[in-house]
Amino acid sequence: MDRSKDLLADAEDFLGAAVDLLKTGRWSKVCFSSQQAAELGLKAVLQRLGVERRGHALTELLDEVVSHLPEARKFEEHVKLLDQYYIPTRYPNAYSSGPAKDRYTEKMAVQAVQMASELLTWVKSVVLQR
Repeated sequence: MDRSKDLLADAEDFLGAAVDLLKTGRWSKVCFSSQQAAELGLKAVLQRLGVERRGHALTELLDEVVSHLPEARKFEEHVKLLDQYYIPTRYPNAYSSGPAKDRYTEKMAVQAVQMASELLTWVKSVVLQR
């Protein structure tokens, strides 16, 4: 069963949450929500291609996508950056001291939203046009 449109809808919801959080200055949560948007977006493409994939590593998901759609390689830098926001944005023990939220900046958050948005624009074109 193809659930690519469901995954795309949830990816867009995470991106919307990231944009909302950007307005409140919750940078670490913006970064995490952007990572989640990218993850679900890549999984939506894979679903559309008939590939079921688990896991959270964006670089691995992108590698699988690229094996079917080589043009997706253009998002390599995006996923390498966004991959870094999966765990440390949420857990203070990822660092030696201080809350995780203090490790992220507005610039990082804006960049994360921009990268996730660019990726999802491409994802949408693949999922809705195949």
